[in-house]
Amino acid sequence: MIMRLLILRQTSISGQPARVGDLVDVSDRDARLLINSGKAEPTLAEPAETETAKDLEPIQRKPRKRRIKSNGTA
Repeated sequence: MIMRLLILRQTSISGQPARVGDLVDVSDRDARLLINSGKAEPTLAEPAETETAKDLEPIQRKPRKRRIKSNGTA
């Protein structure tokens, strides 16, 4: 049996990434695992058309500055 789920937390299903907000069709066994772990919830109907995570551009982060290493000597 196939179930449709709404992904609540980023995870992977059968090696494929599933992002927050995605609607995925999975087997009954995978569905129970995802629901019980709090990563997904079952859906009954198609949600209203909204902007999904795939439509958004990735967030550009500032580069991190490297920390100077010291061996305890001043």
